Amino acid sequence: MNKIRVLSWALFDFAETVFSSNIISVFFPLWIVNTLGGSSYHYSLVYSVSIAISIMLGVVSGKIADERGLKDIFFKFFIVGVIFSIFSLYFIKSLIPALIMFLFMNIFYQQSLIFYNSLLEDVSGGKNRGLVSGSGIGIGYIGGVVSLLVANYLSDTPSQTFLITAIIFSLFSLPSLIFVKIPQKRALQISIRELFREKKFFLFLLSVLFLTDAAHGLIIFMSVYLNKVFNMSQSEIVNIIAFAGIFAIISAPVAGYILDRISPAGFLKFLFIGWMVGFVMLYFSNDITIYLVAILFGILLSSLWTTMRLVVIEISPYEQLTTRFAFMALSERMASIVSPLTWGVIVFLLGDNSHSYKVAAITLSIFPLIGFLVYMRFLRLT
Repeated sequence: MNKIRVLSWALFDFAETVFSSNIISVFFPLWIVNTLGGSSYHYSLVYSVSIAISIMLGVVSGKIADERGLKDIFFKFFIVGVIFSIFSLYFIKSLIPALIMFLFMNIFYQQSLIFYNSLLEDVSGGKNRGLVSGSGIGIGYIGGVVSLLVANYLSDTPSQTFLITAIIFSLFSLPSLIFVKIPQKRALQISIRELFREKKFFLFLLSVLFLTDAAHGLIIFMSVYLNKVFNMSQSEIVNIIAFAGIFAIISAPVAGYILDRISPAGFLKFLFIGWMVGFVMLYFSNDITIYLVAILFGILLSSLWTTMRLVVIEISPYEQLTTRFAFMALSERMASIVSPLTWGVIVFLLGDNSHSYKVAAITLSIFPLIGFLVYMRFLRLT
């Protein structure tokens, strides 16, 4: 295992998490709405279109990369595209050019994640892939903390934020551009139609769709939940999320170490149970136990992302890894629809109060339960 190559690959997780936090989640949509005169509709429309394009492009580009042995080349191409796009935001001053640039930028970003995941087996050399995966996730959560520092201390305007984000992303992506090189290994012709017909792989995607749907619901609404149920201020919410992040940083490589010694597919079934327990605990939590719940969800989130890509590697032929990670990306993108919608409907029907948020939280436990039942059927085929 080439340690420089592994570290270079893992550092990209830091870069991509900073991008996700600063561009997708916070500063770009605020810039569109508060500075450029756009609306949430403009952002959500362009985001949805970019995801749809990325899903279709990912399957095609993944298939080409697998068949022609070009995984690292495609990975680096999309990284460069992201870097160019973020720097370009510093010079844009109007709505339409900003939305067009974001369309391309998010496509580049989503594609880079597919190839990043597919390179795990190559950079690890098939050894200690769990620890390598977990280390990348842990470093990524450090990137999330850095993004909070950027938000609070290092910039006064959106343009400055974009410039700082571009610099950080470039610095932590540069090692991947230089050191992540793999031998070209061409695959036989890959049939997308046959992949659709593979029952085991389909059951896996369906099960993690339900699980990650619940995870995305938590990510989207946790700050609102803490405010509505516990009346926490913004600074208190940031503190408890950062508290959870510390345990995510620590637990990711620990989970990876464990996964090098047991079957990732077998380990994942316990994460389904953990998520069910977590939402039940969230419902019954109080001002003190909410910190225990935060610890649990920090561990569950990092362990989930660490484990899922290992299971894909475990159940997939090496020659089809990028194509299959493209399908996993499709599952993950679809997994941010149903649980947020369910949460919103419950709050709308029961009213905007602490009780409705608690009901919405415990309702999310149904999603990992359904996923667990599907996953147990998947395990019987493995």
